[in-house]
Amino acid sequence: MNFTVKLPKHLPLYGLVIVTIFTALRGFSSIYYLALAIPLSYYLLKKLDTLFFINKNHISFYLFIYYSFFVILWSFAFELSLSSIVGIPRLLLMPLIALIFLNFLRTENDFLIALNIISICILVGAGSIIYQFIFGPITWFADSSTRGVLTRYSSLLGSLTVFGSVTGFLLIYIFGPLNSLRNVFFRASVFLLLCIATAISLQKIALLILMISALILLIYNIKFNGLKVKTGNLVALGLLFTSLPIFLLASPLMQTYLSSLLTIVFNFDAGQFSSSLVSVNDVRTSTLSLESIIQRLYGFTLLAYQEYGNYIFFLGVGMRGGAGVMGMDGISAHNGLLELLLMGGPLYLLIALFLYFDVQYRLYMEISNKLSATFFILNCIFLIVAIFTAGAFFQPSISILFWLSVAYTMLRKTDKILIRK
Repeated sequence: MNFTVKLPKHLPLYGLVIVTIFTALRGFSSIYYLALAIPLSYYLLKKLDTLFFINKNHISFYLFIYYSFFVILWSFAFELSLSSIVGIPRLLLMPLIALIFLNFLRTENDFLIALNIISICILVGAGSIIYQFIFGPITWFADSSTRGVLTRYSSLLGSLTVFGSVTGFLLIYIFGPLNSLRNVFFRASVFLLLCIATAISLQKIALLILMISALILLIYNIKFNGLKVKTGNLVALGLLFTSLPIFLLASPLMQTYLSSLLTIVFNFDAGQFSSSLVSVNDVRTSTLSLESIIQRLYGFTLLAYQEYGNYIFFLGVGMRGGAGVMGMDGISAHNGLLELLLMGGPLYLLIALFLYFDVQYRLYMEISNKLSATFFILNCIFLIVAIFTAGAFFQPSISILFWLSVAYTMLRKTDKILIRK
């Protein structure tokens, strides 16, 4: 009897995806950079000509790539030094990953596998937070911090704030149009893990994005499926709500984390309603407020304007406008869209919006396709995340699903993607 194992056709590319997402690995060994650079260089060099010969149907994508190269040149001119060199790989990594997707993924199944791998990586990132909650911090991860008296942990996905920005993506993977997790008990378990990791993260954006994502998914279902609810989803939610109290009763520390998160986001102290929940009073200074939302929307950008002046309305200030995201000193907009304004001026922002809405329009026109619908919903969430997150277009875990959808859409526009093969 012959026994064969059929490996995915693009296994090295999927390996590159995993390495790209797990940015915390760079703290484990410098070999990480080689593991990223070697396959990246291989794929780019193999199709280097595609960087120079533009398909008119891909114009929005190539505009973003070419203008990003211009931002690099402008950065050196603005700084009059080589200090900007540190930001080059940070600026180009994800657009180039998208170019690789565009050149090497060819069937809908290729994109499905990539989507599954990315989602599993995010799930592993959630698991890495729970692992540290139980066993203590992993020393080679990004530094942990405290909120009140509680420890906030970073994850395998990167810095402290990354996981909070991707919770919605995992929710769509669990309950979205693709129905990726068919086993009800597995679906409930993954959702429970997501909820626990969200509570332990103590990030306002983690819970808010989770809630907004659920609302977007509900609107999609009502619009395209009516009021019908999948039985499996109801069972999964039922299992969650029956098992979650058990976890809370078993762990007083878990109760404290949950109560703290509710206090931070809603200024709601669950401890006053039940003796089984711990009352929390030392995190109220971190509570979400209108002022903090306004700061994210444009307040920090105004501070940058006071520092950089009218440059930001001309060609921007180069990669310095990305501040820490680009590895440079500077004032961050803490807003992934206005950050583009600081880096490359109004044109960079307009090109990014042109690319985004070009992708979304095409996905919406094919919303009956489950994969297209999934990408559309994920990108709706991505735009909301980008408004409140620095480096949204360039941070691997946050942006990789968007860049995957860019490649998918560009191929669909030219009818070069095979649907079911």
